[in-house]
Amino acid sequence: MQPNVVPRSDLTQLLGQNLLEGQALAVSREYGLMATQGARTYESREFGVEVAVDEYDRVTWVVLHFHGDAGFQPYRGAIPGRGGTIARRNSLWAALGRPTQSTDPNRMGHGGAADEWVFPWFVMQAQYDNEGDHLLRMYLAR
Repeated sequence: MQPNVVPRSDLTQLLGQNLLEGQALAVSREYGLMATQGARTYESREFGVEVAVDEYDRVTWVVLHFHGDAGFQPYRGAIPGRGGTIARRNSLWAALGRPTQSTDPNRMGHGGAADEWVFPWFVMQAQYDNEGDHLLRMYLAR
């Protein structure tokens, strides 16, 4: 495991689960998720994690912040889907294989590259910096 990687529960376990019950509640406590005022989101700025819930408190998506953006500390856990621990595009491709969908910033003319992998139980989208190599955020959804 890379230095500074902290082993924690897999956040894909939360997807579709009621955040206030059972195992999802235990994972929520492990990450110190706190409700944000006026929104259906929970966040742990300390661990670089943001979670959204629907009107029934079921988790709809999770965002892992890798570069300390928006006031979040960098996420220091393992990348879901056996993505490894190195937050770089070439490392993700090596660990996960070719993405289902991919965008190239040079062709799009704006923003960084993005890749998407579809797993049987969740979809994972990686958003990279403007150079297209360093992982900025990872979006997890069902």
